[in-house]
Amino acid sequence: MMKQITMTKPHSPHTIVFSSDVDPHFMNIEVRKRATGEIRASHYILRSDLSTWVSMYEGDGFKTITNNEDNERK
Repeated sequence: MMKQITMTKPHSPHTIVFSSDVDPHFMNIEVRKRATGEIRASHYILRSDLSTWVSMYEGDGFKTITNNEDNERK
């Protein structure tokens, strides 16, 4: 099952999508343009660093709009 977190910010042209990788130790992060869905940036991170990345985007004003129950930050 694909685990995913989506974050958005009011008046921002971007949406941040965190999704699990085939390797359970890693996550993919995509910065997508809302209007077109175009991927503007991507990151391949360690799953253990997920909370750091989510906190960074929350500090920039992004809010989580979808979060699978299996994907809770610990």
